[in-house]
This record gives sequence, C-alpha cells and structure tokens, in this order.
Amino acid sequence: MHKMMLRTLLVGWGWGLSVAPVLAGPIAIDYLSAFIAAPQLNSNALEDTRVGFGFNEFEAAGLAVAFTHRLDANHYGSVTWTVTNATGQNLADVRFFGFLDAEIDELTTSAFNEYGTLRRVDGAGASDPNPDYWEIDEPGFSFGDIYTNLLAGALDNANAVPAGSTWDVSLALGFQVGDLLVDQRLVATFEISDQDIGGLSHTDAFSNTTLFFNGSVQVQSATRIPEPHALGLFGLGLMGLANAVARRAARTRSRTYPGRRIAVRTE
Repeated sequence: MHKMMLRTLLVGWGWGLSVAPVLAGPIAIDYLSAFIAAPQLNSNALEDTRVGFGFNEFEAAGLAVAFTHRLDANHYGSVTWTVTNATGQNLADVRFFGFLDAEIDELTTSAFNEYGTLRRVDGAGASDPNPDYWEIDEPGFSFGDIYTNLLAGALDNANAVPAGSTWDVSLALGFQVGDLLVDQRLVATFEISDQDIGGLSHTDAFSNTTLFFNGSVQVQSATRIPEPHALGLFGLGLMGLANAVARRAARTRSRTYPGRRIAVRTE
C-alpha cells in the first residue's frame, strides 16, 4: 500500500478526492500533479492532481485554479497551472512543485526497468522562473519518499533510481516563488519532451527510450493577466472531480497497475 498509507485512508474518507484515468500509450502518464506550500496555507503542501487518483485541495484553501494542456497523441507537450491567490491574504515563502509519474513501454517491458537522470536544475531562487529543487525516486508505493517530501514542501535533490539500479521512476521539480500577493497569479508550465530540455529525464533501460521533464514558474501582476487559453483536449476526454465528502485528518493516495487510460481534468 504505502503512498502515505493510502494517504491515511483516503483522508478521513475523502476530502478533495479526484479520480482521472491515466494516459496510456508508449509513454503512459499515471500521475500528474502540482503542489503548493506556504506557511499561511497549511502545515503540509496542498495537492492538485490532474491525471490519476489524487486530491484537489487548492480551491478549498482559497486558491483559484485553471489547468490547460497541449499534450499530443504521444503524450509529449506542455501543461499549465494558473493559480490565483484569492485567499484574502498575502502569501509569503511560497514554493510550488510539479510531479510526474510516467511509464515507458510498460506493457512490453514492465514498469520496473527504468532509471532517472539529473540533466540541469539551475534556478537561483525567486529571482528567476527556473526550477530550484528536484527529486528522482520510486513514486511511493514501495521504498520512495518523493510523495512524502512533496507534502512536506521540500524535495531532497537526490536520485534514488540511477542507471544501474533500475526500478519504477517518478520525477519532481520545485520552485522558490517568494511572495504571492492577494489577486496575483502564479503561472506554472511543465513540459514533457523527447528532446533534452534540461530538468530531469526518465529512461527505459530495455527500449532505451527517454523522456525529459522541465518547467518554469512565474508570478504575474494582478493588474494585467490574460484569461487562461482554453486548449483542445486532443481526444483525451474528460473526467470530473469526485465530490469532497469530509475534512481531512491526514492524507493518502492509491494506485492500480492494470490497463492505464487518461482523462485530463481541466476545471
């Protein structure tokens, strides 16, 4: 079980639960999530899962969220979270994270012959949009602590699944945002590519196929923000968010490995 012990039994049976099937194909996306942390929000980071089985906690905390994507038929492309501070208070020491749990040729080579590589993470704090923190790890169903670290708002800048120690791989990037004032918007864009775009990479050791994961985060002034561009779903389909049924006492998440399909939740 693990994965924060099913996020402590579905968060007291279900606060902000979201179920969106995974994206299947040669590159299968099991989970695609964002996390935000700030002392004013919560003792743990808040999660917004758009692919997979997870939690959607931003809006309940007063953060307006828009999600768009440009993912092609091979599941390469970009995704964007636009998060508006509608909490009524300025947020300080904001950190934002992107989490990708993907599989490469899983149906033919399994999920356990993969490894990750640090390519380039060279952010200099809130002064630039580049990632400042990173982690490559088993996604949290066995020995990995990446999900625990995301909830703590602090990645460990370490690779637990390097070449020569293949297993199931997940990737996370973190950004030191600084202040997010009332009505300001944070725009976080993440790219999944078959070309070296820096950030982190994930390789299937049998097929030698590699995907790359990188991103950027910027804060936009509240006075001049375009509305998020509504992007086509390229036939991937939609799944709604399951209704929240109870306040959380803790957290959990679960995973199933058979047939993977996707829907990307956009609202």
